[in-house]
Amino acid sequence: MSMSKRRFHMTNRRRDALAGLLFFLPWLIGFFVITAYPLIYSLIISFNQVVITPGKISFTPVGWEYFRQAFASDTEFPTKLMNSLSSVLLGTPLTVVFALIISLLLNQKFRGRAVYRMIFFLPVIIMSGPVMAELLTETSAMTIDINIFNIMGLLQSTNTFWSNILLTFLNSFVQILWFSGVQTIIFLAALQKVDSSMYEAASIDGASVWESFWKITLPHLKPIILLNAVYTIVEMGTFSSDPTNEKIVSDMQDIGRPYSYAAAESWIYAAGLLVLIVIAFLLLNNWKEVRRARDEKRRQKLDRSRKA
Repeated sequence: MSMSKRRFHMTNRRRDALAGLLFFLPWLIGFFVITAYPLIYSLIISFNQVVITPGKISFTPVGWEYFRQAFASDTEFPTKLMNSLSSVLLGTPLTVVFALIISLLLNQKFRGRAVYRMIFFLPVIIMSGPVMAELLTETSAMTIDINIFNIMGLLQSTNTFWSNILLTFLNSFVQILWFSGVQTIIFLAALQKVDSSMYEAASIDGASVWESFWKITLPHLKPIILLNAVYTIVEMGTFSSDPTNEKIVSDMQDIGRPYSYAAAESWIYAAGLLVLIVIAFLLLNNWKEVRRARDEKRRQKLDRSRKA
């Protein structure tokens, strides 16, 4: 490669990096201007007893006392915390897989696909948090009631791991449909970046559609799957109707509890969500090594069969 071509490629790479930074810059500025100070301040007050008087705010250090009270004295918070984390733990893979399936379908060439892409993204645009919370209430006339088909009783009677996952999916179908719009668009953008010549070469070699998906599509989507998993965890964890978030807001408005207690609860919940994000990183980063080991095992098995 000549020096001029190398400089051209480096220039393109720098141009792409600059474009990415410019797209990221508004969020970065907004974070430091709007979010950073309240975030740090909430961490500080969670370790202090705050007394607000006219014209003065006094701090008395209490250490981890409010964190201890959240688990030792509060009978509601641990239960709501576990319910929220388990809901995020089950809802995240369901949402990501659903978004992946929809994006694969919408990436196919058929008439009117632009309209269908818009339809799947519409819930993200027109449904705000309070509207979605109202739709998910038990008294809502728009919530899908699967009890009329006796599906709930059938799944609950089996009480297996997969039936519980399916039950969670059916109960949260409207919520998953709403949460999956952004992830679907991100998957679509990634799918359109995959070189079509790779699929053509695989087809000439006799690869099936499933083999092309497993060997070409999925490895290219691995970083995007991780991105969507993290995005979904954060999105579901900050949902206004989440039980833990409702508990935090209720305690913040309760005159019998200090602001510091609600701040401690919020940081406990944030730590739980961070653990789920770390788990997602570990699982998806080990995926490549697991796939490589499986391919190596298949290759060794094929070599042994040829020698025999």
